[in-house]
Amino acid sequence: MTRHQFRLAVVVPLVAAVVGMVATGANALPRLHQTTTSGRTQYTADAYGTYAFVGSVVKAGKSAVVNLGGCGTLTPPMSNSNTVATVNAPPFVTTGLINTTASATDGGTQTSQATADVHGVNVLMGLITGDEVKAVSTTTLDPSGFQVSATGSNLVNLVVNGVPITVLPSPNTQINLPGIGHVVLNEQISTLRSSSASLTVNMIHVFVTLTNPLVPKGTQIIVAHATSMLKASVGGTLDGFAYGSFANVSHTIISGKSAYISLGCQGTNGVIKSNSVASVDASPTLKVGTVQDTAQGTVTSTSASGETTSTVQTANVADGAVTVDLIKADAHSFTDGSTFTFGDGGSQFVNLSVNGHPEIGDDVGPNTKVTLVGLGTLWLRREIITSNSIEIRMIELIISVQNSLGIPVGTDIRIGVAEASTH
Repeated sequence: MTRHQFRLAVVVPLVAAVVGMVATGANALPRLHQTTTSGRTQYTADAYGTYAFVGSVVKAGKSAVVNLGGCGTLTPPMSNSNTVATVNAPPFVTTGLINTTASATDGGTQTSQATADVHGVNVLMGLITGDEVKAVSTTTLDPSGFQVSATGSNLVNLVVNGVPITVLPSPNTQINLPGIGHVVLNEQISTLRSSSASLTVNMIHVFVTLTNPLVPKGTQIIVAHATSMLKASVGGTLDGFAYGSFANVSHTIISGKSAYISLGCQGTNGVIKSNSVASVDASPTLKVGTVQDTAQGTVTSTSASGETTSTVQTANVADGAVTVDLIKADAHSFTDGSTFTFGDGGSQFVNLSVNGHPEIGDDVGPNTKVTLVGLGTLWLRREIITSNSIEIRMIELIISVQNSLGIPVGTDIRIGVAEASTH
């Protein structure tokens, strides 16, 4: 058995001891085996009030975002909500009060539902206005099968290019906007399969296809978005993330999570998602070269497997206290519905150097912990394990003493982080 792939049955109280264990050159850390119920139903629901973007450029971020949290296989009922008082992003969109909800219930009929209720809507400087725009998306599963519904969705006193909309338009009604493009009202995108169903409702969806003096060509604006989904008989669900570098002290971010990427509950159907940045320079706290992070996962009726990676080309922590030519954090998770297996295969250092510790080389063991004089505590290949996840922090330096570099006491510096989990 190598430290890169392993399975071990343990009891839950052992987890805390495992996480806190210090090992230098150790061959392996235990991985938790847990019994669960297979063939579960996955509930998904999310909503937001407004959103405006041009390609990959966000012009007005998603407002009042809400979802079920976690991976949606927790036992219903589940419910979350969000509220914002106003959105002020002219000329794209302005609004008054926004309320959003996401919920899941199981009273014999399994139900996933999301709502977005937006008041005082003004899109493109009065081109589209409305007193209230409400999207409702509901997906259900009963003995007869899956159903989806947008019942409850509504438009109150909507006016489009000077024309009042007096009744709720049929799904996917398109109206031309001269000099701008077009708008789709009551947009509904649904899927119905033997093992899953989903419905997305966008009550107002503007497509800017013409050059104009207000907003860039290619702009899309969405008002009142709600999505619900049910997926039956899944072997498990996924979660995870990866990032190249990060530093914060208390609630203050010194350097944000670079090339951050996440792994969604349903995985990626085996496709590798990636994110990258050319370099990050937050000297003297940290400096890194190219960061490439990936996430991939597959969910079937019998199993779920996920992998996240963070690869960092060159890193310099605390003005040379720790240097390395290459870091790779590689986190794996798998469940067959009854057992959970985690691994760190692929994680590595190339040309790792730690000031004052010539004994440390590339083949450092998991959870190696040393003191850096004049700085604080250094963790190398830190591995944090729970009943459902493994998080790998290839370098983590926690500043605990006043230092000549001026890095604040309490600063937490991380390089090469990957987390993968199954539920």
